[in-house]
Amino acid sequence: MSDVGELVSLVSFLVVNQGISLRDAAKATHRTPKKLLNDLDRLIMCGVPPYTPSDYFHYSLKGHGDNARVKVNFASHFARPLTFTPQEALALKYALEHFSRGADSETTKQIDALTEALKEALHGRVHELLADAGKGFVTPRQTDRMRSMIGLLSAAAEDQQLVEIEYYSAHRARLGTRKIHPFAVLEIGAHFYLFAYCGLAEDTRHFRLDRIRDARVLDVFFDEAPPKKRKLGKMEALFQGTPKDKLVVRFSKQVAREVIDEWSDSPGVKIEQLRDGRAVIETPLYNQFWAIGFVMGFGEYAELLEPKWLRVELAETIRRSLQAHL
Repeated sequence: MSDVGELVSLVSFLVVNQGISLRDAAKATHRTPKKLLNDLDRLIMCGVPPYTPSDYFHYSLKGHGDNARVKVNFASHFARPLTFTPQEALALKYALEHFSRGADSETTKQIDALTEALKEALHGRVHELLADAGKGFVTPRQTDRMRSMIGLLSAAAEDQQLVEIEYYSAHRARLGTRKIHPFAVLEIGAHFYLFAYCGLAEDTRHFRLDRIRDARVLDVFFDEAPPKKRKLGKMEALFQGTPKDKLVVRFSKQVAREVIDEWSDSPGVKIEQLRDGRAVIETPLYNQFWAIGFVMGFGEYAELLEPKWLRVELAETIRRSLQAHL
């Protein structure tokens, strides 16, 4: 069963068994209590602007530990017949498309079925608008491509073969060709990275896999071992030169651990781990365009705290992005 199917099945089970203990619910749905709570937290995040987390679905726990009783609640509008304004219909359509971007083939089929059901349930002007609307997110479904890329680069790293890649550099804002010595494929936060020695930079780097447009394994081998400490290749204080300001970003507990691991050895970076599991990173700001893309890449899991002027630029960037899809 796909992720979507499993989550829908979980909600149905909890609705029928309101007040069930966390332990019994986990056992009945073939999860651990921790996994069940993680899935419920994922459901809370359903929604698109202007809706906020828990507007559609939320849950509460009464008691402590695995004996806590689980109760789920829905927004009141779920009790009404299906009626959407044009803006709501398009928002739901775009949300489904956005979710399908990284979905597997089975989940994609279910999302396509939901989209068709949405079209059939709507009438009049809303139906016409939905039928004529283009894609809200012009991004291909990259799941198969990403899996293939991970497999190719992991094999090259294991065999210690050079790889030639076409890579889009967000810093330089251009596509270029590099010959690299791949060491390992890493999952950090919301992205996969290739840790490798770059012949162009003459140093180790972390290459985001979704920015590698093409990769070709060469019939050339290397014997260099990866650095024992991965501090090399990290973004050394986010580029070089004279800093424009101080960048401060707060990360939620969902990504804090990965962010701390990635940035812990970076020069010029201060890290504060909060008691609630969140983390605050402070670093010199050299490139505001990179910083905006960096924060947006974490979605709701990151908040730009400083500088204030960059918060304004970030808000304007998000506003323009949303406007392009309304």
